[in-house]
Amino acid sequence: MALSVGVLIIVCFVCVYPVYQICASVSYRVAAYRAGCSMPTKYRHKFPILGLDLFKKRIDSIKSGKALVVDQYLFSTYGKTVETNSFGTKQYVTMDLDNIQTILATQVEKFGSAPMSRALCQPLLGDGILTTDGALWKRSRQFVNPIFARAQVSELSTFNVHVKRMIDFIPRDGSTIDLQPLFKKLFMDSTTEFIFGKSANALCPEKSSVLAQRLPAIFDDALRGLRKRFLMGKLGFLAGNDKEWLRKCAEVHAIVDTFIDEEIELQKTKKEMPREDTPYSYILLRELVKTTDDKKFIRNELMNVFFPSRDSAAVLTGNAIFLLARHPEIWNKAREEVLSIEKQKLTFELLKSLKFIHGIIHETLRILSPVARSWKTCLETCVLPHGGGPTGEEPILLQVGDQVDMAFSSMHIDPALWGSDSLDFKPERWLGRKQTWDFIPFLGGRRICPAQQNVLTDVSYILVRIMQEFKTCENRDECYEYVEEMVFTKESRNGVKVAFLPA
Repeated sequence: MALSVGVLIIVCFVCVYPVYQICASVSYRVAAYRAGCSMPTKYRHKFPILGLDLFKKRIDSIKSGKALVVDQYLFSTYGKTVETNSFGTKQYVTMDLDNIQTILATQVEKFGSAPMSRALCQPLLGDGILTTDGALWKRSRQFVNPIFARAQVSELSTFNVHVKRMIDFIPRDGSTIDLQPLFKKLFMDSTTEFIFGKSANALCPEKSSVLAQRLPAIFDDALRGLRKRFLMGKLGFLAGNDKEWLRKCAEVHAIVDTFIDEEIELQKTKKEMPREDTPYSYILLRELVKTTDDKKFIRNELMNVFFPSRDSAAVLTGNAIFLLARHPEIWNKAREEVLSIEKQKLTFELLKSLKFIHGIIHETLRILSPVARSWKTCLETCVLPHGGGPTGEEPILLQVGDQVDMAFSSMHIDPALWGSDSLDFKPERWLGRKQTWDFIPFLGGRRICPAQQNVLTDVSYILVRIMQEFKTCENRDECYEYVEEMVFTKESRNGVKVAFLPA
């Protein structure tokens, strides 16, 4: 009997699905015609019901360390915007500058992050600046953005104590070191200190508290579970045991709640949080507690900031050294600029004046950005300027529930925007160049990353300090090419193996 019911369900699906598809296609064509739009260019799926063939291609490319290959194939074959099927949902993959600007700026209110992110991230991140839209997002932005703005102006996110510790680990005898884990420890220490007021002290474990030491490892476990569920989309139930993942999320929350309770108690008694010789005048937790007593809101905002800041700046710094080690002439030119400031104090203004250093950082973000794309869901019927017709230059209609995958890493190396040398590492291309919508490593519009200036300042500070200490940087990796390792950020699978000679 059960077998008969199963067969009946399959037969009904096989008969009904084509009819549904035909009706949906006719309805869309009528709506597109009325909106003055053309039909979008479509990817030719081998398995069109759920689009699992393209999903498999993406998984295979990630495993091979060349995630960009699938995007390059799509855009070279179908144009800069192509309609695909993602687990039964229309998903438009685009590297088109005008489309991305429309989504992030001119019609930003018609697109949101919550439909794809809120429910999925709720057990770990909760409602915060990354996962919500509308009034909830505005509330988060009003709390978080001013804190980053004050921090960058008042102290330029200085972390000199941590940088000194990091430099002490670098060999001075020309022996090989992998800087990638070292940079991660550096930013783990500075990030936990800025966010929670307590450094994880990964570079100085004898000084660390038990809770601060445990947080990174437990958070990594929870993050791996979140990534599996994000990749699997509607098939997320196949990602593994939810109970185990939820237990890890609860452990993370318990540690963060301990920090929150301590800070609330300190502020009630009008005492100051112990600073552990921290240079930070602004601690995110401290500032949030000053403005609200909603513990869940505070925890969610802390999690939403801790999640993207954990590794992104560390990976960016590592990618910059990865490229510099393979281009010694650029290292030498940058070091000349660094030596020209002699022993002046490294202030926000002085670092900002080092144009070639910033050119290196921007060029690294262009070629090897830790974050390669961003997804949004259409909340209202919307017209994108490009993606339809024979040339892909005609407007297309997006309907409620359609998804957009903005592949800005492909836009960043588009020869039409960057010239025939778009794949080359040339920091000098940034001298005198103004940043526009062809370069958005921190996104753009009102949802631009609030920590953008803090990250740029911190990375430039590290590069300057390393160049002050060492005169040469030599590649020691047998693999010359950059092989990608994708978690939520894109980093070098082989690390950043280099050697230095002291100045």
